[in-house]
Amino acid sequence: MTEVSLDRKELLGFVTGFGDVEDLRLEVAGTRITGQVGFSTHYLRRSLVVDASCIAKEGMIDIGDTAKFILFCKKAKAVQITLKQTGSGKLLYVNAGSMKLQLPTPDSIVSHSKTPLVQKIVAKSSDSMWTTWMTGTSRETPLEVHGDIDARDLKSVGGMKGVIGAPVFKVMINAEEREFSVQAGKKHTPRLFFTTELQNPQGPNATIGSTYGSWFMECVNLLDDDTATIHFGEGSVLIIEQNTDLLIIVDQKE
Repeated sequence: MTEVSLDRKELLGFVTGFGDVEDLRLEVAGTRITGQVGFSTHYLRRSLVVDASCIAKEGMIDIGDTAKFILFCKKAKAVQITLKQTGSGKLLYVNAGSMKLQLPTPDSIVSHSKTPLVQKIVAKSSDSMWTTWMTGTSRETPLEVHGDIDARDLKSVGGMKGVIGAPVFKVMINAEEREFSVQAGKKHTPRLFFTTELQNPQGPNATIGSTYGSWFMECVNLLDDDTATIHFGEGSVLIIEQNTDLLIIVDQKE
């Protein structure tokens, strides 16, 4: 039986950090709790570093209904929450002091189903030092631009949904000019222009661009308020690293 005890607020912040997902699989091992979700719009891997004493038994924890799990953690007053589960598809036992929750879990975690394939692509790209990305047609797309940005600045784009609706986003990066920019909206509609500095830039003296759907706003809000390292190419995904966390925003094909 997998068993782990965590600070309630830390656990709550970690799980909500995956965004609006219906379910979630967590890997409990060593001194880390790691979760991965994969969709047609993005892939996200996040880790929470914990003290080894917090983990009584390593293994997997499947949360079948994240909305109810989060609500319980918010309403529980205990400082610490203990999670126990005997295996996939089994009840998840959530103990918060005098308050306990038994949460049914399906055999399959939908948000995790695509992650094994993405992991293989990520591993290959990482092995190339993030210089290429394998597309769905098994074609390698060059990732020509690399650098650091302040994720707090980029997250401000995610707060503009009520202003610009759900348009197409164009990301353009010029390493020589140290510029990371985003444009959204069409003629005769509200248009958004965002620019921030690209620090430690690597890339050609040219503007490299790629297009993303309305999911771009939701995805950037998944970032922490910290420096982020980006890897990017013409008509490619946008890869964003933050410490051991990884966010990949899928581009919109023409």
